[in-house]
Amino acid sequence: MCYLKNNLITELTDGPIPLSGNDYRLQNIVDIKKQLELERAKRGRLSINYNKSLKMINAAEGVLAVSFMWLNTESVVFLSTVVAAPAATAVEAVSLGAGLLFITGGFVSRSLIPTAEKHERIKLLADKNLI
Repeated sequence: MCYLKNNLITELTDGPIPLSGNDYRLQNIVDIKKQLELERAKRGRLSINYNKSLKMINAAEGVLAVSFMWLNTESVVFLSTVVAAPAATAVEAVSLGAGLLFITGGFVSRSLIPTAEKHERIKLLADKNLI
């Protein structure tokens, strides 16, 4: 009766017998294939998560751009009436905040794009090596 332990075939009567060269290579090939499959799955998940984040940031940037333009228009309307001048100051402050968030979203988006592309390239390389 034989069983495999730590790349050695152990028989109950004779003791450990080392694996042959071909068995060792085949075991290494199986290990490398498992590592590539795990890497492909991990990079696929990371790529999907980064792309979701980029989509959310782009959607938020769209909303912020529209709100920035709308708030500036409202500020001009409030300034056209002398009575609502204090309200125009508050609207301009909110508009400034929306503009700053829009700019920050652009910086974050620019830093996430290369990382998402990197994970996608690594996933494709793992796919290519598995074939």
